[in-house]
Amino acid sequence: MMNFRTVLLYILLLLFAANVQAKVIKNIETEDADIEVRVFPAEGNVLLLGFPCDEGKSIAEERTAQSLSEDGVEVWMPDMLGGFMLPKVRSSLADIPTETITAIIAEALKTGKKVYLIASGPDTELVLRAASQWEAEDHEPVAGAILMFPRLYKDTPVPGEVPEYVDAVGKTQLPIMLLEGGRTPNRWGLNTLSNELQKSGSDVTSKVIPKVRGYFFKRQDANRSEDVVTSQMAGLIKVSLFYLGESEI
Repeated sequence: MMNFRTVLLYILLLLFAANVQAKVIKNIETEDADIEVRVFPAEGNVLLLGFPCDEGKSIAEERTAQSLSEDGVEVWMPDMLGGFMLPKVRSSLADIPTETITAIIAEALKTGKKVYLIASGPDTELVLRAASQWEAEDHEPVAGAILMFPRLYKDTPVPGEVPEYVDAVGKTQLPIMLLEGGRTPNRWGLNTLSNELQKSGSDVTSKVIPKVRGYFFKRQDANRSEDVVTSQMAGLIKVSLFYLGESEI
């Protein structure tokens, strides 16, 4: 027979399992394409909407999304490349219509939750482009955006010259959190990027993650520090949400 402590532990495990909701697939029909969205449901009032251009192959991101959902943060991950049958190259971003992205934002807001946008690398251009159009059309605002190691230069920066950014930079009024790796030269451009984003009224906070490179959670040659930060990425995102003014997680 099981003793009381074993029975109690078993009951707690069952309750925990009941509260952990599995990933579900949601299809959103837009004018240009049907977009498959990986949804990690949660009962909280915060929804994190990411735009991973990864053909549905983001392993570390899915683990982070599951962890966030267990902590009450719902996560939506639209497969933008799959929806338009585009190859995983940076030039594909230009072929993703802004209207498709804003249609997904509209669908997320229908949940009644506070929607935060998140993206990494060149995909951050999608977030800013969509947010700019969304604000211009005077919709219900999104709550903020997390840009992880953003890659927003139009061309390779020339040392000693002011860099030129993609057109979407400096056209939103979102609260924005910038995260950059401490082991990448891009960290030295954070202040310049912050200033450009603030020109239109965005409240920008920037943080450097020590001892990691950009794309640290996608690297095959990740070092120990990068492995640790990858395992703690859900906590990093929750801290970022706190900086953006979120107090409900």
